[in-house]
Amino acid sequence: MKTKILTGAILLCSMTFASCNSQSDSGQTPLPVIFDTDVGNDIDDVLALEMLFNYEKEGKIDLLGITLCKSNPYTIEYVDAYCRMHGRGDMPLGFAYDGVTPDDGGYTRQTLDTLINGQKILNPERNMASNLPEGYKLLRKLLSEADDNSVVFIAVGPETNLARLLDSAGDEYSPLGGKELIAKKVKYMSVMGGLFGNEFDFPEWNIVTDLSAARKVFAEWPTEIVASGWELGNKLLYPHQSILNDFEESHPLSVSYKLYQPMPYDRQTWDLTSVLYAVEPDAGHFGVSEAGTIAIDEKGYSIFTPSSTGRHRYLTISEDKTESTLNTLVERVTGKTTDKE
Repeated sequence: MKTKILTGAILLCSMTFASCNSQSDSGQTPLPVIFDTDVGNDIDDVLALEMLFNYEKEGKIDLLGITLCKSNPYTIEYVDAYCRMHGRGDMPLGFAYDGVTPDDGGYTRQTLDTLINGQKILNPERNMASNLPEGYKLLRKLLSEADDNSVVFIAVGPETNLARLLDSAGDEYSPLGGKELIAKKVKYMSVMGGLFGNEFDFPEWNIVTDLSAARKVFAEWPTEIVASGWELGNKLLYPHQSILNDFEESHPLSVSYKLYQPMPYDRQTWDLTSVLYAVEPDAGHFGVSEAGTIAIDEKGYSIFTPSSTGRHRYLTISEDKTESTLNTLVERVTGKTTDKE
C-alpha cells in the first residue's frame, strides 16, 4: 500500500512539478539549497545528487543551482544530463575554470559513453562549449536573487568556487562584495571537509586538493559552518546491495557506481552526510560538537578550537545511531521508505 501511495505521489509531482516544488508536504516552504560538487572524483557525489533530487521531488528543497568544482569538461556533460534525467534541464550550472582535478576521473566519461540496447543512458545538451558561467559568478547571481538569510549551502568538494566567491567584487548582480553577499543571503553552510577527533591523523582530501581555497573559506566565511569530517562518512558504508536491488541496471547511478570500482564494494557516505544534515538538521541523525573555530594549517590539517563565539561545529555520530542513520541515507538515495511494523 505504501508503495502505491509513493508511486502516485511521484507521478503527480512529475506532472505538476512547479506546484509540488512550491510547498512541502508539511506545508513549509522548500529550503533553498545550492550544491557545490566535484562529481567525477568519487562516486559519493552522485549518491548525494540523487538524494537532492529526491528531496526536491518531495517538496523539501528548492535546488537553486549546482556549481562544479572539478575542472573537467565531462563533469559538465554528466551533471547536465543527470539533471535532465530528473526533469531539471533548466538547472543553473557554474564551472570552476582553471580549477583543480582536471583529469577525467573513473566514471563520468565512461557513463556518458555507455549504451544499453543501443541507447545512451545520459543525454547532455550542455558541454564545455556552452560557456557556462564561472562558478562564483553563478553563485553571486543565485544569492542576489534569494531572500535574506535563506540559502543553505552544501559543499562537498575542493572549495575553489567558494574561495573565489569570497574574493569577488560587486558586479551586475549585486554591489556587495562576496563576503557581504554571503553574510546577507546564506543561512548556514554544510561542508564535507576536514578530519576531527583523535581516531585518525592526516590532512583530508577535499581540504588539501585546493589548500589555499580551504584555508580562506574556513578563515573568512561569515556564516555558520557545520563540517562533516572524513571520520564520519567512514563509519557509514553505503551497501552495494542497494545499488543492485534498488536501481535498474541501466540507471546512470548504478552504471557509474559499478564503473568507479569493481563490485561488490560498500562506499563511504562522506558527501551524503553533509546533504542529510543540511536538509534535516534537527532530525537527530547526528550529534554536533560544541561551537568553536576550525582552522586549516599550512599542511591541510583541521584544527578545532572550542569557543562560545565560534561559528564552526562538526558532526559526530554515536554507535547506537549508526544503523538508523545509514538506513535513512539509503532511503533518501533510493526515494523508498522501509516498512517498520
